[in-house]
Amino acid sequence: MAIISIPTSIGGVSIPGNIINGPLGALFGNKFGLNSLQYPRDLGSATKGHIVQFSVNEIEPITYEEAKKFIAKSSSLEGIKEQFSSVKNFFSGDAQKTLNFKPKKKRKVATISLYIPDTLNFQYNAGYGNLSLMDVAKEATGAFTSATSGLNKNGERKHPILNTLGRMGSLGLTVAQSNAAKLALSTQGLAINPQQQLLFEGIDFRTYQMAFTFTPYSRQEAETVKEIIKLFRFHAAPQITTAAAGMFFVPPSTFDLDFLFNGQRNGNVTRVAESVIESIDVNYAPNGWAAYDNGAPVQTTLTMNFKEIELIDKDKIKAGY
Repeated sequence: MAIISIPTSIGGVSIPGNIINGPLGALFGNKFGLNSLQYPRDLGSATKGHIVQFSVNEIEPITYEEAKKFIAKSSSLEGIKEQFSSVKNFFSGDAQKTLNFKPKKKRKVATISLYIPDTLNFQYNAGYGNLSLMDVAKEATGAFTSATSGLNKNGERKHPILNTLGRMGSLGLTVAQSNAAKLALSTQGLAINPQQQLLFEGIDFRTYQMAFTFTPYSRQEAETVKEIIKLFRFHAAPQITTAAAGMFFVPPSTFDLDFLFNGQRNGNVTRVAESVIESIDVNYAPNGWAAYDNGAPVQTTLTMNFKEIELIDKDKIKAGY
């Protein structure tokens, strides 16, 4: 995604940095009302060619009247049938065609272009859990003892795995569940081996953190920094609807990120899926309080923790994520 270059002067006359939001903003701003902010002032120059660009997607909820109709339909027999059909399709492998829990309506409302921070790390977490085969055997003992139709002529289960689990289950009931048996075994120099196995359980949504330090060059740039921080805070917060006594939240906005180099996407850095902001930390006095004559802080740090709303599997990684 290329950055739109906004003119800084006309006929040799400099345009103030905050004019985009002023009375003449319509002459230079996006015709669709897209709010575009950037820091620092020389971003995109030969020395500041590495850019992280945030595209802000604001969620457009249905109206209160539409929400009432939707809730009524969901509770009706027709709605229950639709939900059942979605679940059925899920287990039949057609979930991607029918199940979609993302908001249906979003619109891009702003772009924020910043320098690449000094630290840029992504966390990939996979979940693994311990499982004791002795516990599995104990749980299965009841089922095995009642299932006599599968016994062979010697009175053993035909399947070797089931036969083994049956024997382990019997041992588990007589020994593993008995503290007295455990104590007795310890006097003989033995202890029960729980037969622990490590099983894969799933992956977490990828998280990443970005920290920026703003040191405005001028009063105009200080105003831009103020607007950038406010914009992030605003879109990380939900909206409480005024209808129905505030019963509903409109979820916070989501963010699309692009890492750019000289105006083009940098393929050397992982792509980022649509994300939400989990936390924001704003420090107006990272090195002690100091301010300009209008009260604007001389330096501000902004730390944001993001989480992607899509799971990153092998196919996504092949695609550059």
